Amino acid sequence: QEIKNQLARLTVTLNARAGDGGKLFGSITATEVASAVKSAGGPLLDKKRINLPGHIKTVGTHNVTVDLHPDVVATVPVTVSAQ
Repeated sequence: QEIKNQLARLTVTLNARAGDGGKLFGSITATEVASAVKSAGGPLLDKKRINLPGHIKTVGTHNVTVDLHPDVVATVPVTVSAQ
């Protein structure tokens, strides 16, 4: 629960190359989300526990869920901005 509360308070931002209209060249991976959480001051997360909402291929805010425990699931808002 403590890690869940810590993740909810984080502001996670990823910079990615994007074309016109906010469409990314490629997509955001769970590894990139894990390193962005760590650099935002959060805990080190296992990429296998990160559930992406499909493929993140656009600029904007996306809600990513993290399975911390079988009974505890945290939601982390990840903001993707154009580089």
